Amino acid sequence: MFRFKEKIVRYIFIVLCLTACAAERQPGDLFGSVEEGSELVVDGILIVDQTLPELFVRRILPPGQTYSRDAAGVSDAQVLVFQGDQIFEYAPDPVAPGRYLPPLEAPLVQTTTEYRLEVDVEGKKVRARTTTPERMQVRRVVLLDEDTQEIMRTLKSFAEVGDEVYAAPENQLTHLEGIIEIHLEKAGEAYQAALFTLDEDAQLLDEDFIEIYDRDREDLRANQSPPFAASDGIVRWPWFAVVYTGRSLIKVYAVDHNWFEYARASPDQQEQGGFGGLAGENFERPFFQVEGGIGLFGSASVDSVGFVVLPRP
Repeated sequence: MFRFKEKIVRYIFIVLCLTACAAERQPGDLFGSVEEGSELVVDGILIVDQTLPELFVRRILPPGQTYSRDAAGVSDAQVLVFQGDQIFEYAPDPVAPGRYLPPLEAPLVQTTTEYRLEVDVEGKKVRARTTTPERMQVRRVVLLDEDTQEIMRTLKSFAEVGDEVYAAPENQLTHLEGIIEIHLEKAGEAYQAALFTLDEDAQLLDEDFIEIYDRDREDLRANQSPPFAASDGIVRWPWFAVVYTGRSLIKVYAVDHNWFEYARASPDQQEQGGFGGLAGENFERPFFQVEGGIGLFGSASVDSVGFVVLPRP
């Protein structure tokens, strides 16, 4: 279970965070010229009903220096998170430069609550704030007939049967048959969804996917959407974003304003293309809701859908 959670976190960072940039590139390379005084990069995502997360503080390296996380990591920062009149002081991780750990007594992240981040590095301050969205809930997931749009079946949820969703007959989906439709309880101004392949021995549904998507096998185990509004509370997950057999997990995030602004303008998002985004949105660089630096300090609530993908006969 720990290994699975570690993979999920890693994939989310690849999708969303500055610090998941390739080793040969650093944030300044990805996002164009960096304003004077914004050389510090902060990175942290708060998830409702989970404990305060680890945070990262790094700096953009001088031109010509090969980027590495250890070289960019800032280990002497004072990192504070404020919630109302509570102050949570983070401690540097002694084995991972630039990573800061929350106090052991850190509480769960609350809904509709403002959290403020303050980072001090040798007198230079970086500040950011986020207001968490309401609790996210998937009301139901149905499989529609592609021609009639009528409901063929309703999938079992984690709330109903826990991890037995992967054994439930209703949750055995044959690739390309029907339309996967997710009904959400409205929780925020925007959403983002990601699908994760869970089985180590999962098989590609089509070997051509590697060439079509120009991504390697491991990278194809996670696919994400651009941010979307879902004004009607309905999300349809396209089959072309399902590339592996076996147990699959869709996580739907209700995201805060910071996450939304960063994700929709991220160069990584525009390079990968995603699906279901807003037409005509092309940005030269992301929008950073950070004072005195760049990066992402955002929040979200999340709910999940689990099912098994079967190859076509």
